[in-house]
Amino acid sequence: MIKHNHMQQKYFFRQLVHHLIIITLPVLILGCLLTMYYRGRLQKELSVYAERSKNYILYNVTDVLNTFAEETALFSTTPTMALSIYRLLNEQSLDYRNNVYRSLIPTIISTTSNISAYVDSVYIYYDNPYGNYFSSSKSYTSIDAPNSTDSQWLDLYLSAPSEMKQWLALRNVRNYSFEAETATVSVFRRFDYLSGVMVLNLNAGRLAHMLDSSQIYQGSCTLVADPQGNVLFGSPGWENQLEEKSVPKQLLQPAGKSESPYESASIAGIGYVYYTSEIPDYGLVMISLLPTSEVFRSVHTMVLAFTVIILFSILLSISLSWTGTLSNFRQLNNLLELFSLAEQGRELPASVHPVARNEYDLIFNNIVSTFVSNNLLKLNLAASEVRQKDAQLAALQLQLNPHFIFNTLQTLDLEILKAQPEGQNASLLVHNLSDILKYSLANTSRLVCVRDEIEICKTYAEIQKLRYKNPFILYWDYDEDVLGAPIIHLVLQPLLENSLHHGIKELPRKGLVKIKIYRREGKIHVYVIDNGTGISADRLKVLRRDLRRQDLSDNSHIGIYNTNLRLVLTYGPEAAVRISSRKGRGTIVSFSFRTDA
Repeated sequence: MIKHNHMQQKYFFRQLVHHLIIITLPVLILGCLLTMYYRGRLQKELSVYAERSKNYILYNVTDVLNTFAEETALFSTTPTMALSIYRLLNEQSLDYRNNVYRSLIPTIISTTSNISAYVDSVYIYYDNPYGNYFSSSKSYTSIDAPNSTDSQWLDLYLSAPSEMKQWLALRNVRNYSFEAETATVSVFRRFDYLSGVMVLNLNAGRLAHMLDSSQIYQGSCTLVADPQGNVLFGSPGWENQLEEKSVPKQLLQPAGKSESPYESASIAGIGYVYYTSEIPDYGLVMISLLPTSEVFRSVHTMVLAFTVIILFSILLSISLSWTGTLSNFRQLNNLLELFSLAEQGRELPASVHPVARNEYDLIFNNIVSTFVSNNLLKLNLAASEVRQKDAQLAALQLQLNPHFIFNTLQTLDLEILKAQPEGQNASLLVHNLSDILKYSLANTSRLVCVRDEIEICKTYAEIQKLRYKNPFILYWDYDEDVLGAPIIHLVLQPLLENSLHHGIKELPRKGLVKIKIYRREGKIHVYVIDNGTGISADRLKVLRRDLRRQDLSDNSHIGIYNTNLRLVLTYGPEAAVRISSRKGRGTIVSFSFRTDA
């Protein structure tokens, strides 16, 4: 038997090597060559894209800043104009000539705001005790004027060191009292001779749209930061790329001396290709982040395709080799395997019929058939005895069904009602506990509706209100059309219990738990929000990590881990539990799942 198996294995491996050389090796070589070729070509295309995108963005940004610098220089190099504006701002009453001259200044400074769509307004200010200044949007005005809605810029100017000639600041500006605040990048530039400043207010939203217009890869972003890494503005969605909302130090340096204009980096576990450029005079840095998975998607797709083809060719080689081996060793292998199974007392095939080439093979087949029949009869009898014992054990275990706990609680409730008036806390507590136990024992293997989950949570909250010294309010916010939607059994109560136990229980003030349920785009969205003690950043990081790993080792949050695992197993990874929290402020636990009902 051993010798036979050894011969069969040797023959199989010889056939496998033969088929791998003929089928798999050419595919592997072709895949490597094509991958190297397309990766090299993609790197060249990426270099060209990086240069073009960088030049486009730098042109738009520097064009606005250069125009602003030229206009500032106009006031600095024209003493007559500078002195005239200075006098206008330092006088409370003006004669007719000065009033005419005052009306011309906004026209001059509006040139910058009109020349570019990114500019919201321009201010000119010379030091004066009245807070007067010129604005391209409001003409001649004062910080204390009734229509003045922006005074922060003056505080930034007055608090800046006198040696600082130009700088930028990110602000929220409201041009008119009836408008919402707009994210604004303000550029400050001091005048050379007289004490004053010119302020250029750039619309951060339009700058972001300009940066986004140069993106061709999904998930990529471009942003502009100061030397400390603080982001001034960026294309939409840049906040999702950076965990700390600031640029890592390694990205602030331009690309090295390599021929490629881009470098590679990993941020929050995600690989990026990035290129960096400096914006002269202002010390700013422009960084473009391109997800490696998107940039090299075509190469990765090709590698994946060839991997599948190679795996298929390997499986095909194994199949062909195994089929050829079996065709040569089938009859001998079947006979030897039959006797080996009989020696081990294992179940034999129902029938074994080697090919009968003569009368001796026919006699041998009859003997084998009789042997197999007897062996099957013995195995069937043994299996029948085992099944009978298992059935007896199952019947005994069913007698210990946990429903006796529910029946006992109902009896206890009746006894309490006999001894006390209806509505007492003890009776209410036992009654609610019976309802929860009955609900938890039923419907475990099928979906329930959202209405049932809401009702059992209300019952649970009534019990906790009797137990907790600290009062709390449970507030529900849901649409009527979600009440009949199907959901897995007992999924809301563990989240409510987690919120009460870890957030509200130790709260020194009155607690509030809000549960919001709504339907949007074919999904049911569930939020459990509380104003409890919250979770520290380090602890929140550990919780999120354990939820991703589906780790149930932390017994302090077994309810939320169990609920997360059940959601993922039922609805898929997109239904996983999400947690947001801030220490001392509260916690939000949410999940969503797709439903057709």
